[in-house]
Amino acid sequence: MLEIEFKGHRKGYAANPQQFPFEIGDLVIVAVERGHDLGRVTHLDFRSGMTGEESVPTVALRRATSEDLQIAAQNLQKEKDARPIARQKIIQHKLDMKLADVELQWDGRKMTFYFTADGRVDFRELVKDLASSFRTRIDLRQIGARDETKRSQGYGVCGCSLCCGTFLNEFKPISTQMPRDQFLPLNPSKLSGVCGRLKCCLLYELGAYRDFQRRCPKAGHPVQDEKKGAGVVDKLDLIREQIHIRFEGGDTVRVSPAEFCDVSDWRPDMTRADRIRTHLRVAAPAASPALVPEPSPSESAPEESGVGERVTLLAGGGLGLAVEAGGEQIQVGTDLNVAPRSDKPKKKRKRRHSRPKSGSGASGEGATPQKPPSTESNG
Repeated sequence: MLEIEFKGHRKGYAANPQQFPFEIGDLVIVAVERGHDLGRVTHLDFRSGMTGEESVPTVALRRATSEDLQIAAQNLQKEKDARPIARQKIIQHKLDMKLADVELQWDGRKMTFYFTADGRVDFRELVKDLASSFRTRIDLRQIGARDETKRSQGYGVCGCSLCCGTFLNEFKPISTQMPRDQFLPLNPSKLSGVCGRLKCCLLYELGAYRDFQRRCPKAGHPVQDEKKGAGVVDKLDLIREQIHIRFEGGDTVRVSPAEFCDVSDWRPDMTRADRIRTHLRVAAPAASPALVPEPSPSESAPEESGVGERVTLLAGGGLGLAVEAGGEQIQVGTDLNVAPRSDKPKKKRKRRHSRPKSGSGASGEGATPQKPPSTESNG
């Protein structure tokens, strides 16, 4: 088996039934579905991840000769001449599409036009017009922004050739979660490549970051130190394999994942529920010495000194403090009545009585007698 690369970094596999001693970099003539094409050998046998059961439609025939290379040079000139004609045809048919590249098969039996578009395009009339102009079989293929950049090639912000134009054989999906896992700012101008999509290189170091995060707590996880007090995990440093811990006093400590287990009760094999419980328990603030005073030696050992205290609720209100000293019991009452907030007396709310309806004849207890109508006259 041979891996063959055609124009535009389009790759495919070809069988070698006659076992020609091909080497990497050889130009070969292969038999395709309809005719013959010219390609370059980039790999011998299948790459890792490929299976031998995969269908291989092409067959390697022979090495390319100098006459074959002359035909390939003529095809390149025909492709350049076909681009302006195809763009003019697209404008005439008023199609919302952008021509990306033109590829002519080595034997001249097929010409492929690659284009990009936002949606589906009805190019049936365009195919007929192009076929009458170039007198060959026309094939129109819609590609994405990544494939367009791969065919045009170029350089990235790193200064090297684009990965898609050199060694990438297939495009894998890139999500916005990948830069988050690598602690990168979500800035579209820095995360986007030449094609306008997320960079393919965001996938290269993703496995190392995720493996390091499995052995470390997340940022913001609380910790407790006997000397420096409470703190939290500030950030994770994969390059140095360190965990940065920031304490309340402003001190910052860098420890390894193994050392972090000594200053906290976090463990990598904890379940999600255990980590939540650990987070809440460790995050509880320590009691302040000013609010909760430390017990004195006499209070901490009442059995040895013979002195004890007991607080009870008095029947008449308040609290009673019973102190036992030398076998005697002394009770002290403490009144907890709280004075009102304001000295102004509260206004009593007047109760409104409902007026009985006329003609109802209500005469029960609490009913208000009706006032007789006025009989005055202007006599």
